[in-house]
Amino acid sequence: MTYLSTIHVDILMCLALLPATGVAVLKLDKSIPAHRLLVAVMACVFILLVLEACSVALDTNFNATVHDDARLVPFGKLVNSIGFLLVPVPAFLTWIFLHHWTGVRLSASSVLPWAFPLACNAVLAMLSYNAGLLFSIAPDNTYSRGPWFVVSPAMFYAYQALALSVLIRQRNRLRAEETGLFTLALLLPAATAAIQLHYFTFLTMWSSWAIACVILLVAVFIHSSERDELTKLANRTAYRNAIAKARRMRELKMCVALLDMDGLKAINDRHGHAAGDLALLTLAEGLRETFGEGFSVMRFGGDEFAVVQFDNDPTALYERLCTLENTLAAQDAASGRPYRVAFSYGLACSRDGESVDALLQRCDTLMYDRKRQKHLKADATAP
Repeated sequence: MTYLSTIHVDILMCLALLPATGVAVLKLDKSIPAHRLLVAVMACVFILLVLEACSVALDTNFNATVHDDARLVPFGKLVNSIGFLLVPVPAFLTWIFLHHWTGVRLSASSVLPWAFPLACNAVLAMLSYNAGLLFSIAPDNTYSRGPWFVVSPAMFYAYQALALSVLIRQRNRLRAEETGLFTLALLLPAATAAIQLHYFTFLTMWSSWAIACVILLVAVFIHSSERDELTKLANRTAYRNAIAKARRMRELKMCVALLDMDGLKAINDRHGHAAGDLALLTLAEGLRETFGEGFSVMRFGGDEFAVVQFDNDPTALYERLCTLENTLAAQDAASGRPYRVAFSYGLACSRDGESVDALLQRCDTLMYDRKRQKHLKADATAP
């Protein structure tokens, strides 16, 4: 690539990444660690794109006008020192991001050993300013790789491999589209980095990292669009997607539990909407803790929840619903709350030849029958 075309590529990627980073900063929930880590990755890649553009502008290999301008040598060394220092950082942050995203939190003590190579790389990058370990800048502003250059890309690939291993190990915690997008975001920079390692004048690595950042952001927004804002459970969109998946099945195998929280309106009226929100959060947390892998738990509006299992054996689903009822009853007895957190449910599993709509209608009817029986029982026992 010529100097001008390389600068254009970097500028184009900066122009694409800058607004994407701005959207991430403004729209993502920064109280979520994974979101903060994604913003950090995007900011780091943006800085590296700028540094790469500056490095190209200061390198005689690309820009013949800087030949023999000794005043620019310190700037070239500084730009490349910072650049090499940051090379493994996006991959390292992505590795931590994927742990948080899949719910496998890393303690500071467990991260520290894996961060040690970053410190070693940083020392090498700073020493290279004068010693030329990772790179060297000749008096005529010609850049060349140093004898220890391989250390930096080796660390990058090591962290990329670690991140990919997280996806492989935790794939059951991710939906197929999440796994696909995250895998693409990891493999794209790895592939283009290999090209750049072989042909150092083809500077494609950080441009592809910018694309990877946008892919990660898209994955996060897709996930957020299917999450309920209050409870962080899957929302109505996710419920519709689950039903659409069921409609595409040749042979319907599906169990559905529709849940309706008891007395939410009364809680809001008597104790305020903050208490109503807390009651919803209590039920949502109970659902989250009770139903693990193999179940999709959703809040699709107001006081309505659903649990979907793509199986036609109701045993596991029924047992967990009973467990949740007992757990909530025990919490009510111990908490001293002036209200109860309880729910009514209908549970139905697919029958031979039954449509999805018929299954959902049957489940809905069962739920309201149970709710009506609760009201009749309450009225009968009232003084």
